[in-house]
Amino acid sequence: MYTYRLLMDNFIKSPLDQFEVRDLLSLDAPIIGNLSLSLTNIGMYLTIAGYLIFFISLLCTNQNKILPNASSISQESLYSTVHSVVIGQINEKKGQVYFPFIYTLFIFILINNLIGMIPYSFASTSHFILTFYLSFTVVLGSTILGFSKHGLKFFSLFVPA
Repeated sequence: MYTYRLLMDNFIKSPLDQFEVRDLLSLDAPIIGNLSLSLTNIGMYLTIAGYLIFFISLLCTNQNKILPNASSISQESLYSTVHSVVIGQINEKKGQVYFPFIYTLFIFILINNLIGMIPYSFASTSHFILTFYLSFTVVLGSTILGFSKHGLKFFSLFVPA
């Protein structure tokens, strides 16, 4: 009876429960100090999204066939759409360098948002920490990249005109 109650406590009972982060599996190691490793529902859904992206990309490959299937055409059209947006915003020569990162970030956010659209599932992109982490790493990386390419002149972009 206790295990049944434990399993039922992890299910989402109302639509607002999707915003609550819960421990699904935790490991406490008092020997190493106050080390506590836990798998939360946000970690589980991000892992599911990562595996889903991997398996979708494997299933949508054409395997060197002459005639592509429908899933291969859809992946290629998504690829070309994101590629045309990147090339339109950045120079064609310089945009090729940043395209893999932007495409991966787009697919990651797309799959996580689509998982969040399923009723009573966990919407991982609705949490502030994930959006803050993604935006912070992109802004920090672009600042470091801009400083390494342009030197101190890069910081003149932050001065209001």
